[in-house]
Amino acid sequence: MDGLLLDSERISHNSWLTACASLDVEIQEDVFRGIIGLNRRTSRKMLEEQIGSIVDLERLIYTANEIYQERISQGVPLKKGARECIVWLHQNDVLQSVATSTQQALAKKKLGHHALVKLFHSVVGGDQVEHGKPNPEIFITAARRMGVDPSECIIFEDSRHGIAAANASGGRPILVPDLAIHDDESESHAWEIWDSLERGPEKFEEWLR
Repeated sequence: MDGLLLDSERISHNSWLTACASLDVEIQEDVFRGIIGLNRRTSRKMLEEQIGSIVDLERLIYTANEIYQERISQGVPLKKGARECIVWLHQNDVLQSVATSTQQALAKKKLGHHALVKLFHSVVGGDQVEHGKPNPEIFITAARRMGVDPSECIIFEDSRHGIAAANASGGRPILVPDLAIHDDESESHAWEIWDSLERGPEKFEEWLR
């Protein structure tokens, strides 16, 4: 969802950087790009390993979250092509679900700003699975809730951890990169790589009709 349907990763990234500046600490941007796609528990563990010895992590996380929540309070812009994809699939009776590392309540709130929740079969949040991305559990859970096998699913992802999880689930992953860092291995997990969701409706016509 974040970085794929919603243009929220830049807001999140800048919130981390603003929090660092307010606490007078200097941390490489790649640290925060590296946690894109992870749930709260896993991202916290990674931050503890990487910067826990040089910063008051509790204070940093709290400050960054306060800044982020304020910035998204009026809604987060949709990524180009997102609404068109979602509406096309809904109008053509193709089941679709959100499988996001974001907690379910916050995910529904973000999507609710655009009146999109009702178009999805389900919204599976990172707080509803035991193992976060890159473990495939969240995609397998979303597929089961739709009553289909994961191998029947096309999975859209923007993050390195997400595309690895999508690949491990047995579905067909499509990578639509945003801010997350990718390498050859990450890109090799993708069935296709798109520069934007704006390609969606034309591709759906090709695949599904």
